[in-house]
Amino acid sequence: MNTILAQQIANEGGVEAWMIAQQHKSLLRFLTCGSVDDGKSTLIGRLLHDTRQIY
Repeated sequence: MNTILAQQIANEGGVEAWMIAQQHKSLLRFLTCGSVDDGKSTLIGRLLHDTRQIY
């Protein structure tokens, strides 16, 4: 997966061009990994709260 993404970024003009293209996306997907009590739900809740997606 990382190799595919690296090739895609290189083909699209480098990291700076890739970052500019990502600014117009309206959806972000997050994957959290960890054991019980590692704070996965807390992290997602905090991100939602800080971005004012939940109140």
